[in-house]
Amino acid sequence: MYLIKRFFAILVLIIVLLTALFAWNSFLIWLDSAEPVNPQTSKETRSKVQWLSSTKPLTYTFSNQRTHSLRILSNAVFDQSVTLEQPVNYAIKYTLYNDKKEVIVDKVYHHASKLVNNSQDQQIKQIIENKQSLNVASGQSFYLPIKHYPQAKSLALTLIPEEKTIQGVVVRVHAKTPDQNVDPLNSWLKRPVDRRKRATDYLTMGENTLTNTEITNAMAFWWQKIAPQGIPGIDFKSDILYESLPYNVLTYDFSQQQHSLAAYYTKHGLCASITLDNSDRLNFTVSNDQETPSLIWYDKLQFEAPKVINYTLTDKENTYQTQPLEPGLITICSEQELLTQWRTESGTAILTSYAGSYLINAQEHVEFDVVPLSHLNLELRALETSQLDISLYDENQIQIDRYSITIKGEISDFDRLIADNTQRQVVGMLTPYYLRTGKETKYVKITANNDVYVRLKSRLASFHYQRRIAHQPILTESTNGFYDIAAWYEQKARNHYDLSQRDLFVNIRTFAPPPDVEQTTTYYQSKELFNLLPLSNVALGLSPNRYYEEQQPAEEFNFGLYDKNQAIPSASSNDNRLISRLNSNSAKELKTDDISFADQQQLVNEASVIYQNWYGHRPWVKQRLYQLVKNKPVKLSYDKKKRPISIVFKVFRAQSNEPVTLNISHSAKYKLGLTSEYSIAKQSFQLHNSELLKSFLIHPKKSQITSYPSVTLNLANDIETLQYVTLSSSETIWLSILEEYPMQEQKVRWWNNEL
Repeated sequence: MYLIKRFFAILVLIIVLLTALFAWNSFLIWLDSAEPVNPQTSKETRSKVQWLSSTKPLTYTFSNQRTHSLRILSNAVFDQSVTLEQPVNYAIKYTLYNDKKEVIVDKVYHHASKLVNNSQDQQIKQIIENKQSLNVASGQSFYLPIKHYPQAKSLALTLIPEEKTIQGVVVRVHAKTPDQNVDPLNSWLKRPVDRRKRATDYLTMGENTLTNTEITNAMAFWWQKIAPQGIPGIDFKSDILYESLPYNVLTYDFSQQQHSLAAYYTKHGLCASITLDNSDRLNFTVSNDQETPSLIWYDKLQFEAPKVINYTLTDKENTYQTQPLEPGLITICSEQELLTQWRTESGTAILTSYAGSYLINAQEHVEFDVVPLSHLNLELRALETSQLDISLYDENQIQIDRYSITIKGEISDFDRLIADNTQRQVVGMLTPYYLRTGKETKYVKITANNDVYVRLKSRLASFHYQRRIAHQPILTESTNGFYDIAAWYEQKARNHYDLSQRDLFVNIRTFAPPPDVEQTTTYYQSKELFNLLPLSNVALGLSPNRYYEEQQPAEEFNFGLYDKNQAIPSASSNDNRLISRLNSNSAKELKTDDISFADQQQLVNEASVIYQNWYGHRPWVKQRLYQLVKNKPVKLSYDKKKRPISIVFKVFRAQSNEPVTLNISHSAKYKLGLTSEYSIAKQSFQLHNSELLKSFLIHPKKSQITSYPSVTLNLANDIETLQYVTLSSSETIWLSILEEYPMQEQKVRWWNNEL
């Protein structure tokens, strides 16, 4: 009996343990399968939305006296076949009526929508319909300025589904109405942070860029939800759309067929371009089996002539790849309207540049606050001849100066304006003007009689300008903490908020045009520096011509590679010299009649390279170099009656190929008023050794030198009198200076040449 009791006790214990183990295992399975609560639920808001019908429009009524504008927000609802990043199009027909139900405006607004990415801060947007969650697109919106339609009393919205994948579209309408708060400075900070952020984001202003004026305007208006008429039970309590604030507009709105903002748009008379800094291949995609563009490569140094770029079709549909390309400028042109997407061979997207500009005309003007004694750069664009007035005012708003200019309207072949509807529009060619302001100037006012786009940039005369120059890609680690510093800095208008509210601040997409072919009508002459830099030497350097320059008759200082099969000139000829390089550290020059024929043959056998100055193509130039000691400035003085158009500094360095920093400044008397050119008084250039320009000293023991890109100091038409130019270097260098003049000097020097 005792054994039986023990057996039953053990059996019960085993059953209890198995039951507990099963329960614990079930709990773990349930725990593992449970979905975590969304951590951002507390930040979500719920908005009442209505389904748009394609047959029966939704109608909203509003007060046209209190309503400044309407914002129509919509979300497309997809079926399960749509994937992320796949755009789907739909349109909303909107009609404004007056109080007599007469049509004031009847138009269609298109949208491109994508599924919402639930990652990062974009968070969930979902529709709960019959207890089921539906796929929802990113929010789209467009605005109706009711102040432009003072008779409008109601709005009707109708859906135009453009693709079968859309199950429907939900909308809600917000009216911008005056807020009762009239003391924004006190009420603004009392409001919760989330509500302040929501207000600024709904007004499409950046949170960190609010001025007092913008805060005032933000608090003077509020977005009030309005309900459609004829739908019972609208109380904004039983909301069905969940969204995270701020309201994210993730894709693009457009009132016509969409043009991707990432695409390059070209047509007859409007090309685009890509600046290629490194050797690479380019991949591009065309839309919908369109024709392919014509591509031309331009050498940025203009040593090589432009070349047509060949490309082949890849495995991807409508995607092409170019041949290997050297650094330079690639132009993209087409006869018909064409959209292309561009990437490097590695897949990196090639971005474009924008220039923000203000549109002014007879009704609108622009004003800029300026720092006294600052210099201004006005970038003007117009499609027709326009008269502009630039007025300078002091702190008491008293006019100090006034300048009038006329700009000729001319269409740009590369730049274009991108409208809010993504359509590209032609824009005027850039016309720059410069102005030096006085110590009393506080702000500038610019007016025009026709449409003119204005962009203003400024700088102080004491501001430093510096940049890196190289003939090949620059390695970041080789810059030694030297960074490019721009010459000009863009300014925001003092009435920017008012202009942007009226859509008068626009972005102009800019592309670099091909370099101009300059017809040489001036002459360069070497500057003698024996009195300033007594230590000099002679070098032979490769100096290729621009591809468009006519071949000039070779002078005695022009050299080419020696060909032993060519006859040696007579002793009486000036062109009878040889320059030989025995090795990398030794070079010497001699006359052919100074050595015997046997010695010449021995020299040919022993030398690694020999140059001659009497036959064939002679791109090598013999030139005089002067030594400029490290951190020891040299001052070049100029006569008031004679000054050069530009000064070219050619730099060489011995025993090293590390970067050289060249500091250039000048002292001058400048012209008053507006000028079409501008001279920067203080500049620095970090020069990196050139792999294109090879040189060596004609020296028996120390011939090795490194060539660097030349630097040109343009002395523009804003200079009335040039007094002096000061030059210094961060390292001890060999230097040659060329001056550009309109007339050729009668005195001929054998080292007179241009690089």
